[in-house]
Amino acid sequence: MEYNQDELSAPAWLNDEFFVHVIREFAHDQAITLAAKCQIRPGTKAGDHFASVMYRTTVRYRTAGGEQSLDLIMKLKPATEGFKKDLLDGEDFFDREMRIYKEVLPEVDRMLRSIGEEYNYPRLVYTSTTPHTIIILEDISSQGWRMKGLIESFEEMQPTINNIAKFHAASVLLAHNDPLFAAQYRCTIANTFRSMQSMSDTCFASFVKFLRDTLKLPELVESVEKFHQQLDGRLQAAYSTSTTCANVLIHGDFHFKNLLHLQRADQIVDTMFVDYQMSSWSSQVVDLYYLTYMIPEQSVKDGHRDEIIYSYYRVFREILERLNFEGRIPTLIDLQTELLRQGSLEFFHYVVFSAFRYIDLSTVDLEAFFLGRLENPALEKKEFIQAMKKELKRFLHQGIIN
Repeated sequence: MEYNQDELSAPAWLNDEFFVHVIREFAHDQAITLAAKCQIRPGTKAGDHFASVMYRTTVRYRTAGGEQSLDLIMKLKPATEGFKKDLLDGEDFFDREMRIYKEVLPEVDRMLRSIGEEYNYPRLVYTSTTPHTIIILEDISSQGWRMKGLIESFEEMQPTINNIAKFHAASVLLAHNDPLFAAQYRCTIANTFRSMQSMSDTCFASFVKFLRDTLKLPELVESVEKFHQQLDGRLQAAYSTSTTCANVLIHGDFHFKNLLHLQRADQIVDTMFVDYQMSSWSSQVVDLYYLTYMIPEQSVKDGHRDEIIYSYYRVFREILERLNFEGRIPTLIDLQTELLRQGSLEFFHYVVFSAFRYIDLSTVDLEAFFLGRLENPALEKKEFIQAMKKELKRFLHQGIIN
């Protein structure tokens, strides 16, 4: 299927009258009229996102100054009963993302511009929670920003590394200046994963079978089963704030499908992040596990893992110093220590999230996967098998599984 089933037709209220209202509010001009009917189309290809319902359109409108147009991408909270609606009803994902776009990102960009840096993000056009919950952003795909697969070189990783380091550093200042900031973004991601226990249970069961039958490593089965039994506690610890490294506003869902890249001569020269619904106040290492596993090719991680972390730390520290941060900046050793201490989250990524990394998700019933009705299809992939032969030794030697 090329598009998600629930994006093939738009709700009736997403009509020309609605878009006139949106553009008038955005432009602060109540005299605006439409120049053409808005054509709604699916927001992304199947497998590029899951929980929200997304659409795109181009609004052509008239002002006193002439005819203009604006490309929009819309993110709607599901209204149809089912797993998607239940998942998003349980948390304040949409409210949180609205606050991020309205308050946090403009301040991050302002702060960074004060020292000659910048932080790019799509312009917020409109939000509403009544009568429908919707976030509308400028669709910047026509400006050259595109989703890409896993990044194939360390050099092309650099914009992503730089921008997540800048985002983290700026958030430290935001929290330092506002004692209530961290509490507004309390991390509940571990609880979200608890609500997906069926998915985790199925993934661990299939991984144990994978250890026995594919990798021929029955000696690791008991350790992995013990890890599974302790999973909730391990995730709660991983997503808790740290006393060792820095606590920051994490992106929280920091994988390659939530990155938009600008390319020149087929090389990534800048990267922008989208989908801040899971942004939370937590340890900086949470995003770094994604940075090293859910964004680059495995060969890039194998050859440059420590370099990626070092490059991130160098930018993170430099930005804090240039922003005249007066608090304690953890050392690189502190950061590496925390990455080792919370390595359970990295192992969890391999066991559960590997499907999102190795599989064309348009070929998978994602709802069935999230509900634990499908085994992890990544376990059959040659690339994943080769990666696990190497990574399992590391997890064993580091004490993540023992």
